[in-house]
Amino acid sequence: MGFRDDLVSSSKKHSSRVILALDFTGPTETRVERASRLLAAVGDSVAGVKLNWHLLLPGGLSGITGLLRICDSKGLPAIADMKLNDIGSTNLEATDLLFSNGFDAVIANPFVGAEEGLSEVIADARKRGKGVILLVYMSHAGAREGYGLMFGGEPLYMEFARRAREWRADGVIVSAKSLPVIEQVRRVLAKGQLILSPGVGYQGGKADLAVVEAGTDFAIVGRSIVEAADPLQVVRDFNSSMPAP
Repeated sequence: MGFRDDLVSSSKKHSSRVILALDFTGPTETRVERASRLLAAVGDSVAGVKLNWHLLLPGGLSGITGLLRICDSKGLPAIADMKLNDIGSTNLEATDLLFSNGFDAVIANPFVGAEEGLSEVIADARKRGKGVILLVYMSHAGAREGYGLMFGGEPLYMEFARRAREWRADGVIVSAKSLPVIEQVRRVLAKGQLILSPGVGYQGGKADLAVVEAGTDFAIVGRSIVEAADPLQVVRDFNSSMPAP
């Protein structure tokens, strides 16, 4: 069993394709506590959890151990959204700390390359039963200025999709707002490689049948749940809008 199997298993167990992004803002001293309360409330209805700098910077690794314990107790894979983009030794130091402290996968930028970049990280993650997810197409408008640049006659994101296949990454990030990109990337990926799609809700992307039919496996949802008056109902609404896993 590895990260992919764990995430798919959790998705089926909780009847959900939603990955909860704990993108908390506001007073830094209460962010982890608020995130813990939310996770306790909706954790049985989501497939996984994504944490980024919103919590890691104010809380630090030691400050979010309680959150990671909740994830573990509910069988929810925890993804560290670091967008790793450094030399191999630095990337490996980061992933060793993240994996050793309870994270199950990390998001990395394929632009850094494999040799002395991400190859060691992917190999080490595989040995540990952990995951590496590559950033292929982001959800903000400026993504087209970078990931959409033409490279060898086609968009750069297609090269990144091929790298994900060649490097045997566990999955990729592709915006839910870009159905044609999802479709193109899905055709390149190997069987079993996952597509996780952010940009749902506040950024205008949808989590529905069309997104899943385009090739997405999971919708990453943050503020629409985090800032909701009734977050559990919002999660349930997202779950009902997509086919059962």
